Amino acid sequence: MSDMMMTMSVDVSALSRAVPRITAFGRRTIQEQCVTSVTFIALRAQKLTPAASVGRIDADLEVEVSPILSTRGKRKGLPLKSGKKSVQSQRGVRVPIGVLIVMARMDPNSKYSHLTGNRWPLLGLPTGPGTAAARQQFIGAALSRMTMGRHSSTHFLETGWTPAIRTGLASEFYRYNPAFGMRKAARAVPNSSNRLSPDALGTMIIELTGDMCVVTATNDVGEATGKSTAKLAEKHRQALIEYGTQPLQQAVDEETASITTEIDRRLEEGWAVKFPELL
Repeated sequence: MSDMMMTMSVDVSALSRAVPRITAFGRRTIQEQCVTSVTFIALRAQKLTPAASVGRIDADLEVEVSPILSTRGKRKGLPLKSGKKSVQSQRGVRVPIGVLIVMARMDPNSKYSHLTGNRWPLLGLPTGPGTAAARQQFIGAALSRMTMGRHSSTHFLETGWTPAIRTGLASEFYRYNPAFGMRKAARAVPNSSNRLSPDALGTMIIELTGDMCVVTATNDVGEATGKSTAKLAEKHRQALIEYGTQPLQQAVDEETASITTEIDRRLEEGWAVKFPELL
């Protein structure tokens, strides 16, 4: 399996035929249409790609997460403004999966550590007589940090489209469409608990040669960059292929249908055609 490369593909043949046809009316250049269409597709793919739910994460780790309530003042009994939460083991679960993961991170030779390239080792567990309470506190704190860290990654797959969207919206060739929404150079999937920059998770490359234009948008989730390891990157890539392929194909199909509908409308209304050879 380690010698295999997971790949996926989407059908863009109809889109490739539709893009030159819409430019036949002379309202947009081929460069403008390509950049605008790819930007639309990246944003739509981002919206359609499913996100992991916080509830699913907690269920998988077998933990219960609840807000910490204020004990005084006007907000007594209400969640703290800081948003701090407490993480507890699920009732009735002898040893929650989350605790087993924490324990595995303390052993560099565990299966979990090998699968993750020992990226998240845990050191400093109190040992010796009389340290039972301290050990429990150490494990509880590690479980809480890990759970909150996973909460911040719910939109990981979608965020790989953010750099392409930003680049497309900022391009001089992007043409605003009211149906698309306001032009925002910093468009991103909202996830306030994740402060990591998405810049390394994707790209958009705009190549112009005369009248030729090639626009390439990539979602690079699954590339072994930064602190990622080859094994982790492979798992992320598999997840992107499994959950991101159909949304991307749908985004391409929707953009193609939108262009085709607009072409038909213009022809029915008798729009002047500046480049009839393209129709």
